[in-house]
Amino acid sequence: MAGVLWLVFLSVVLPISRADDRPNFVFLVADDLGIGDVGCFGNDTIRTPNIDSIAANGAKLTQHLAAAAVCTPSRSAFLTGRLPVRFGMAGTDLPRALIFLAAPAGLPRSEVTFPQMAKDHGYQTALIGKWHLGLNCKWAGDHCHHPNKFGFDYFYGLPGSNSPECDPDNLSDMFTGPTAKIFAKRMYSRLRLWEIAGSLFFGLLALKYFQFIKWKTFIVWSFIGWSAVILLYAFLANGRQFNCIMMRNDDVIEQPYDVSTLTPRMTLEAVKFLEERKRKKEPFLLEVSYWNAHTALLPYKEFRGKSRHGLYGDTVEEMDWSIGVVMATLERLGLTNNTFVYFTSDNGAHMEIGDAGGSNGIYKGGKGQGGSEGGIRMPTLVQWPRKIKPGTVVTEATSQMDIFPTVADILKAPLPQDRVMDGRNILPLLGGAKQPSPHDFLFHYCGNVLHAVRYRPRKGSVTWKAHFASYPWLPGTSHCGVQQMVCYCDVQWGVTFNDPPLLYDVTNDPTEDRPISADSNPKYREVLDVITKAVEEHKQSLTKVDDQLAAGPLFLPRPWLQPCCNFPFCNCQEEVDLSSLKITV
Repeated sequence: MAGVLWLVFLSVVLPISRADDRPNFVFLVADDLGIGDVGCFGNDTIRTPNIDSIAANGAKLTQHLAAAAVCTPSRSAFLTGRLPVRFGMAGTDLPRALIFLAAPAGLPRSEVTFPQMAKDHGYQTALIGKWHLGLNCKWAGDHCHHPNKFGFDYFYGLPGSNSPECDPDNLSDMFTGPTAKIFAKRMYSRLRLWEIAGSLFFGLLALKYFQFIKWKTFIVWSFIGWSAVILLYAFLANGRQFNCIMMRNDDVIEQPYDVSTLTPRMTLEAVKFLEERKRKKEPFLLEVSYWNAHTALLPYKEFRGKSRHGLYGDTVEEMDWSIGVVMATLERLGLTNNTFVYFTSDNGAHMEIGDAGGSNGIYKGGKGQGGSEGGIRMPTLVQWPRKIKPGTVVTEATSQMDIFPTVADILKAPLPQDRVMDGRNILPLLGGAKQPSPHDFLFHYCGNVLHAVRYRPRKGSVTWKAHFASYPWLPGTSHCGVQQMVCYCDVQWGVTFNDPPLLYDVTNDPTEDRPISADSNPKYREVLDVITKAVEEHKQSLTKVDDQLAAGPLFLPRPWLQPCCNFPFCNCQEEVDLSSLKITV
């Protein structure tokens, strides 16, 4: 009888023990934050004590790389563990990110994310903050690209992105604001729109005059053409109304949102989620995806004017405060020891916007430059007291795509076998193992163009990097002209393709000041031959896929895909009491 009771006891207690023992996950993702903006990576003027404490209590990754230097493809690679070029999210030169919420584009449903994997293993999952991977396909409520479709049980945040047009005091629109610098490269200026409309009208009129078409055809096509122009004009002139939207799961709760209260509201939601999981004793995966420090720079009132770097510094310090609240909540709930915490940024600081952008430290380049260290080398930290020793430093090359297989290893979950996975498990490196990067090669894309390749031989300590492309930097800088907004990817934008590629030893020359030549290093030809062969094999692994970021779908918004609260006014505001946060600076 006693034996039977003991078996019954074990059958009840052991599953509970295993459930309680499963690690939790918290992912903290910044936006446009440069590696030079964080204290533990060398900044001594912007205060980031809470971010720095993650490094002190865990691991600092000094060569952790984004798969792209622009948010949409970078974030898609982070979630899937795969290069965006494999599933149509790399983009071309224009655009390389989602512009309108009313566009039929986004992360393909065929992709598997690590939050979905965690959910399948019994975890409660949430995304709080920025998504920017699409929303709708055929109508405004289908939400085919919504976070809920990719493993997040709960979503509170921005289906799109923060942008300069979201600033209510910025009287510019997408014709006259910073985004206009991008649109002007295509056809979207007021003058060009009306030129197109006029050309269409008079062209059809000429066809009618010479009797190539009938009046009915003339009227129909004139109506279609003018409707398209007026529609596009309306979306471009009202970017804040149509794109600056806040959602809770499937519902639009604020339109347009108040940028200045986003971070406190996100912080409050994160605290509530953690408290609920603790109360229910549920393992969880939480991603807090900050808008900080992407323009528009509108931190909460308590943080304005408090830093030494204007609104940009205020915004970074606001995010650091929020991270401190999240980390303090984990500690208060007794969850710190068994929670895997990961901090990173989606791409490097935006150099072309001057004081509104951050710093990429010693590294050349920045946002938009997929082959530059400043564009893809991210300030990244990992804390997990159960497995990672305080003060650990990982200098080997790692990737944001590595998070998928690393989470899979922690969960003891199999990786998808029906696709190429570009990420690798970095848990041994985080645990202090003295071994080379798990990547023999890392391929650095700008849009769908391969700009650089990293090569880590299995012997020795050197990581090589071959640059197949060079950007048209302004003299004495490592960024492009302000009128371009970012550096682009192909020859029509001044990019030079190097033959032979420029080769650097980024272990001993991380600033890439001293290119290797056949005369300076006997391994030059050998290394380039190995990289050239790897590129050929890599290209053979790619398959033709639909381009989710093709210019056509993205630059022509569909009104039937537009999310809207309080139709037809598309205007609503969320009432939130932030007093419980006790914000002090």
